[in-house]
Amino acid sequence: MREYFVVEEAGVTVSELFESDEVRRARDLLKKTTVRVDGRFETGLLFKRDDFEPPDSYPMALKRLGGLERRLKKDPSLEQAVCRKIEEYQTKQYAHKLTDEEMASVNPKKVWYLPFGVVVNPNKPGKIRLVLDAAAQVNGTSLNSILLSGPDLLTSLPAIIQQFRERPVAFKAEIREMFHQYRIREADKNVLRFLFRADPSCKPDVYVMDVGTFGAACSPTSAQYVKNLNASQHANQFPDAARAIVRRHYVDDYLDSADTAEEAINRLHSWVSNESSFTRALGGQEAEDRVPLQPNDDGATERVLGIIWCPHEDVFTFSTNFRKELLPYLINDQRPTKRIALRCLMSLFDSSLGFLSPFTIHGMIALQSLWRTDCDWDQKIDDESYTRWSQWISRLPMVEEVKIPRCYLQGASPKVYEDLQLHVFVDASEQAYVMAITKVAPLKLMSIPRMELMGAVLGARLLNSVEGNHELKVMKCTLWTDSQNVLSWIRSDQRKHKPFVAFRIGEILQETKIDEWRWVPSKYNVADMLTKWGKGPCFDSDGPWFAGPQFLQQPEEIWPIQKTPAPNTKTELRACHMFHTSKAYEPIIDVSRFSRWNVLLRTICCVYRFFSNCRRWIDRTPIEVIPDATERMRKFVIRDVNYSIVPLKQEEYEIAEVLLWKMAQRETFACEVAITLKNRQLTSENWIPIEKNSAIYHCKPFLDECDVLRMDGRTKYADFIPYDTRFPIILPRDHEITDLLLAEYHRRYGHANRETTFNEIRQRYYWQPTRNSKSRYVGSGQAVPMSSPMPRLVGALTHHRPSYGGIWAYGTDGQDDYGNTEYEP
Repeated sequence: MREYFVVEEAGVTVSELFESDEVRRARDLLKKTTVRVDGRFETGLLFKRDDFEPPDSYPMALKRLGGLERRLKKDPSLEQAVCRKIEEYQTKQYAHKLTDEEMASVNPKKVWYLPFGVVVNPNKPGKIRLVLDAAAQVNGTSLNSILLSGPDLLTSLPAIIQQFRERPVAFKAEIREMFHQYRIREADKNVLRFLFRADPSCKPDVYVMDVGTFGAACSPTSAQYVKNLNASQHANQFPDAARAIVRRHYVDDYLDSADTAEEAINRLHSWVSNESSFTRALGGQEAEDRVPLQPNDDGATERVLGIIWCPHEDVFTFSTNFRKELLPYLINDQRPTKRIALRCLMSLFDSSLGFLSPFTIHGMIALQSLWRTDCDWDQKIDDESYTRWSQWISRLPMVEEVKIPRCYLQGASPKVYEDLQLHVFVDASEQAYVMAITKVAPLKLMSIPRMELMGAVLGARLLNSVEGNHELKVMKCTLWTDSQNVLSWIRSDQRKHKPFVAFRIGEILQETKIDEWRWVPSKYNVADMLTKWGKGPCFDSDGPWFAGPQFLQQPEEIWPIQKTPAPNTKTELRACHMFHTSKAYEPIIDVSRFSRWNVLLRTICCVYRFFSNCRRWIDRTPIEVIPDATERMRKFVIRDVNYSIVPLKQEEYEIAEVLLWKMAQRETFACEVAITLKNRQLTSENWIPIEKNSAIYHCKPFLDECDVLRMDGRTKYADFIPYDTRFPIILPRDHEITDLLLAEYHRRYGHANRETTFNEIRQRYYWQPTRNSKSRYVGSGQAVPMSSPMPRLVGALTHHRPSYGGIWAYGTDGQDDYGNTEYEP
């Protein structure tokens, strides 16, 4: 039901999709197993797998047979009808009783027993149908669960009915017992066994279906495939007949129309027609002599794919004979539940053509309003919903008065067909958007311009669908809308608009031409009567819903016209964003040129001293010169300002460390830093969370007073330990600054083992080694990861000295940290 109200569900045409593996397998099986044998087609069942082994289904079938026998015992006439039906199946070679030899020759693991039931149609007294239950399960397995349904080979229902309305003389026929007209190949038929016995005291006989059967998942596809294959094999000899069989059949029903009775006679023998000369020529029954299906009708009627057709009047009508359990809610003012309301609405079959849309759309809107109330399925609807419901069912009697001409151009001369025009009206409101078929608006609120655009999309789809479904040649197409926004969008550059609008404009322009769209005033827009309830639906045969607006009967020169809107509507324009990205800290030095942390740290201190001296020079205050400055530099400084020799200070080293930490963090964790900076301006309940895919998400990072990322955790409650230990500084893995710092700790603690280095580092820093990286250093009998706390020096060499049992790193000068030179650089 939720999907029933989804916007994109409303498409008239279905886009071609890639076939699934199951559909491809079904097609292959049909091609491989379907052959003509003795004038009849034989095909195989569409099994999902060749190695299936169903469970033992005999006990289930026997139990179901007992239930059927108890039902037949209460109705002797039905029991006799079932026995005659079984005999008829054997006479027509639809089924046969298995012999002991046949049963013994079959692999018992490839057998399935189908329970069967009896279906009685109250509209067809005395006629019964045996239906084998292929959905019956044993241990969660049924016959249908091991069968493929196959590709959809049916011609669409709207296409069949639309073609049925093209010409004056209409006729209808059907393929008798369609599923029984093709045989099942010998290797597959033993999964179609069933049990029956005339005497309940005897052991049941085992029968097997030799033909296709009702209820099997693959039967509709197999029957359609055989029908179309038979037509294609005779297409050269009977091209018109082959085309009619493929395009004008819906399952077993054949609907067609012709210009004259003589033309119809040449096409197909039928059982019913609205032309008496046609039925007399075929020796069939005239329409007046047929048994009426609706007792209250004045004349005979026929069911045409769910629609009631009165051949003697050549009109479509509708029946409101609901099921008995629904009548109290429609007649006696009994308040329904949501489930009952849905059943009543869905009982009005409209054949996907929207004949009753002015009535049914408001039932859908009422049901959608009820859906928003979160009412339970079996809970009585509230007062507001009941008011809508009562208003809707009060118009129900109008449905029985509807009479729609079956033929589009009833009584028109053949010349009229030479200059046909197709007009499509579209509209939308907050509650619905329409075409020939109406659709309620989506549950999610959508603007009126967007709804009008959706109506235009459906109009374009409808135009394409109607043209494809008819054999009539349309000379001119026109689509009418009262939306200035839609007309402006269609004439604009779709790339300038938001994706919702742009994609739909693209589809409209793909299905239609720009000059086919015209403006119509709302009062003349036929679709407008669907989106507004007003006084209720108008089903007059000469009214605008069935005959179109009055201006279409007049010369085109006086049709509604308005100046075409300029393609410059600012509604739904794509926003133009300009993104400015700035780094909090630009790298002030190339870290990759340094091989030691101390040298890098001292260099940063000197850079900071330089910046500080620049500010001092501007302020005309004495600058500070480090003791080891050259004489040349000292003279250059002395010429401008006073100076004093001051060694690098402790606070300068601390500032340099902070700068290095920030450089590493801003280069690696730029997004995390930006989010934490933003959170400073927000309250705690509005904080923006760190993305879960962040490498430091689990660290719960925060910025300290120096804007350095630190790790938060349970250690924050340990007030007796240093601040750096409680909130370690987060360092990125595989960064030059991190590597230099790790190498410094390794040297500082005399090239101790990894555990010692790890322990000392994590007194102040949080650092996570790279996982599954190759070993680059060897020492102490264990491999060390590349990002482990070992020196990564430019041109470094390693050597294992067993006498010391440690790791030794050598620089490019060929000396180790102890001054040994016995190894080459």
